[in-house]
Amino acid sequence: MCQCSTLADILLGDDEIISNNPQHPLHGLDEVDWNPSQWACLNQCSMCGQYWHIDIARANQIGICVKVQDRDAWQKLDTTHARIDLMVQNHGGLSFEICKWKQCNKNCVKGLAFCPEHAYFEMDIKA
Repeated sequence: MCQCSTLADILLGDDEIISNNPQHPLHGLDEVDWNPSQWACLNQCSMCGQYWHIDIARANQIGICVKVQDRDAWQKLDTTHARIDLMVQNHGGLSFEICKWKQCNKNCVKGLAFCPEHAYFEMDIKA
């Protein structure tokens, strides 16, 4: 049964997790395209036609699945901000502390000494 309309726009998972878990809500979607430079494939629900960007599993990367409007949108999709938001959520949000990176005035990710951008890009904190 199709659950696409009730699912969030971003889900945890990658192609390996989804294919090995029949309980995952995206299990069984049809792969319609892939982009090795993005480490991702485009899958489509055969019932409702919803497209999903699904990460291809790789080390040091949390896999995500993102709802996509169409093939053109998928070719332009940048998942960086979704990954940063996910990392912040995994740490419980932001604190009132100020980032320790030189000349940065943004709030830190809870439990870290850096704002989301510096934690993700400079310190390579992905989870």
